[in-house]
Amino acid sequence: MKQIIPLALLLLISCGQSNKKGDARVVNVLAFVNSYIVIDASSPEDVEAWIKSCNLVTESFKNEYKRVMDKGWDSDPELGLGFDPVINGQDRPDKGYELDYMNGNYVFLKGKGQEQFKLTVKVIKKDDIWLVDGSGIVNIQ
Repeated sequence: MKQIIPLALLLLISCGQSNKKGDARVVNVLAFVNSYIVIDASSPEDVEAWIKSCNLVTESFKNEYKRVMDKGWDSDPELGLGFDPVINGQDRPDKGYELDYMNGNYVFLKGKGQEQFKLTVKVIKKDDIWLVDGSGIVNIQ
């Protein structure tokens, strides 16, 4: 519960960052990714619970995230994957992500002030809502 206030602030901040003003794809992607990197500082169990309850991602994303993480822990019970599958790396930008560009159902992000951090996010529209269906190595082909 103590994570709700930072998440709400990130959501409000993210909503104003799109240079494609009002584009729901960008708003939802930034809300998810920038909230995720805050949550990811928690334990793996907290991250998994947060993703499981997140209404910004598809069921397919949730299932694939769990599959990828379980496979990593099965391979190496101490380190797991050794990197974060959602951001496809070990490091993340200090100030979060912002929109780089969009191409159809893909939103490409870059680190705020640290453009070397790149992230590809796939979105799909379900019931008139844009949801994250892939990010990093999760559901990205």
